[in-house]
Amino acid sequence: MRAKLLPGLALGLLLLPCMTAWLDAARSVSGERYAYRTLPRRVVVLGFDGVDPDLVREYLDRLPALRALAADGSMLDCRTTNPPESPVAWATFATGRNPAGHAIFDFVRRDLDSDDPYLPRNGMVDRVPPIFGRFGFPIRPPRAINRRVGEPFWEPVAQAGYRVSILRMPLTFPAELSRGGELLAGLGVPDLRASNGSYTLFASGPEANEGDTEFGGRHLKIYPEDGVAESRLEGPPDPRRPGTGARLSVPVRFRFAVDSASVSVDDNEAVPLQPGLYSEWVPVRFDAGPLVRVHGLVRFVLLQTGETPAVYASPIQISPRRPLVPISVPGSFAGELADRVGLRKTSGWPEDTFASNDGVLRDELLFKDIRDTYRANERVLLDRLDHSGADLLAMVFTATDRAAHMFYRYRDPEHPAHDPATIARFRKTTGVADPILASYRWMDETIAQVRARLRPEDLLLVVSDHGFHTWHYGVNLNTWLLEKGYLVLRDNEGDRTQRNLRQFFGGGVATSDIDWSRTRAYALGLGQIYINQKGRESQGIVENPQALAYEIIDELQKLQGPDHRRVFTRIHRGRDIFRGPFLRDAPDLQCAFAPRYRVSWQTALLGVPRRIFEPNTYAWSGDHCSNDALQTAGILVTNRRLPPDADPGLEDMAATICAQFGLPPPEGSIGRNLFGD
Repeated sequence: MRAKLLPGLALGLLLLPCMTAWLDAARSVSGERYAYRTLPRRVVVLGFDGVDPDLVREYLDRLPALRALAADGSMLDCRTTNPPESPVAWATFATGRNPAGHAIFDFVRRDLDSDDPYLPRNGMVDRVPPIFGRFGFPIRPPRAINRRVGEPFWEPVAQAGYRVSILRMPLTFPAELSRGGELLAGLGVPDLRASNGSYTLFASGPEANEGDTEFGGRHLKIYPEDGVAESRLEGPPDPRRPGTGARLSVPVRFRFAVDSASVSVDDNEAVPLQPGLYSEWVPVRFDAGPLVRVHGLVRFVLLQTGETPAVYASPIQISPRRPLVPISVPGSFAGELADRVGLRKTSGWPEDTFASNDGVLRDELLFKDIRDTYRANERVLLDRLDHSGADLLAMVFTATDRAAHMFYRYRDPEHPAHDPATIARFRKTTGVADPILASYRWMDETIAQVRARLRPEDLLLVVSDHGFHTWHYGVNLNTWLLEKGYLVLRDNEGDRTQRNLRQFFGGGVATSDIDWSRTRAYALGLGQIYINQKGRESQGIVENPQALAYEIIDELQKLQGPDHRRVFTRIHRGRDIFRGPFLRDAPDLQCAFAPRYRVSWQTALLGVPRRIFEPNTYAWSGDHCSNDALQTAGILVTNRRLPPDADPGLEDMAATICAQFGLPPPEGSIGRNLFGD
């Protein structure tokens, strides 16, 4: 009997994904499978990442829809989280919890229960790789675990019987929804390389390099002969060879003409390329043994023609029609949206900012990418407003944040990366004088289109998670800790080479270069310092962590930068600002940087460069992540008047939204209903 049953069981397990996909596809986007209650009014929540209240006031005369919305209701600064980082802030927005309540403290985290507690890890999502058996047959599929803890506001609304539509919400990967409705995951969804934006540059000529860049790019040298060059496009890690760094790949072939080119991927039909223009989306498939196919989307740009051509390949997106991991609920929802409104990026960090930071994409191409990404997501929003029938619809846009990150140097003539020639060329080419204002005007146009679809009784909430500052100097906290004797390198030198995002997402960042037996404090993430505490860290040596924390605070508060300004406005002890069951994972010190300063990229990855201060010459010229939360508020705009003493904070949004449905706040929420009714 066992001999008869086992083959059938094995076949059933292999077919299970197909069966569940078929059943899932049978459920329509509108969710009619469920019986819904109906609210007399709709609640629409629009999140715009990084919209700064001071910039809104500066631009308000050129934002007619936002101005009209504020006149009809209220516009107030909205308190952000400490730290004012997007994953932390949006997690608080969704759950109403303090970071120690929802367990998100940073983009980067450590793991005290692991073999190497000092290793920088993804702070938003844990990735569980697949397991393969003999002959390459899959035994366990890949899995992702959302690190955000706590019930988000849409869950009690859905459980109460209302239809919800949650779109591009951060910290919702892998996509989950307890019943009914629809959800499209946002920040946290990786690209197909399991990173946040790993691109490829194919370049020729003596100046072309080969290798990995600081920001996760992969540069490959090509050698055209008679106008033809061949290479390979790297995709996801090879699941059959974990820990080796091996990746699945497909062949690519370029054909170069005088002022154009074409590319064919895996011997498929050639796609034409024109200088400075993004190609159409090209499907790509990576094979990882029998029955395992990984599907993605990529697009190309011909960056350079002539004798030394160069081609840019975007980060590879998870295919919305054939996702390897859950990026939507229902599982078919992402593909149905692609059929309805066109292909769009699926990754949680969709804009190609890292290629710009590496100097690969010129500002004109980056701006076009940000704009096109925004418009594609806007089409999703308007489609769901028109067709979802949701009583609660919430969506988060990221273009306003990315434009400020990458173009703050345009508005700050003192910034180290401010270049009048670059700005003049950009303005001549695009006709856009202020890219940040342009992104705010996109927001304004979206608000106008949304209000045109709302009834007078509907509630509209427009919220941003934090504001922005200029960023002139990166601060290498570990270098400062080294010079002060709090951190010790092996052999007094250690490995001080540059770390990169490919190492980070691959788990290959070095920690052995630090002598943990003599190190008392270390920094990783965007502004966090940890005490190497005895009995907590595996190699901890500090027996009185509080005394050391106060000592480091006193020393840091004296620090001045190259411009003779104070680097920090304040240094917080973690136990003073964090409350909740995950306090053990909180940093011991949270640094609040003054404007013009931010923790360096290398510090985030436990790096120890040779200088404490580095002028920020990257395109990424504005920031907020490690700034003082009291100086980095977001904004809240509503079409209904708030009480004069509202004093909104992100922790209040979950309670306010649930109250519109007659529901209490999610469990663990520390916020309140801002309308007070």
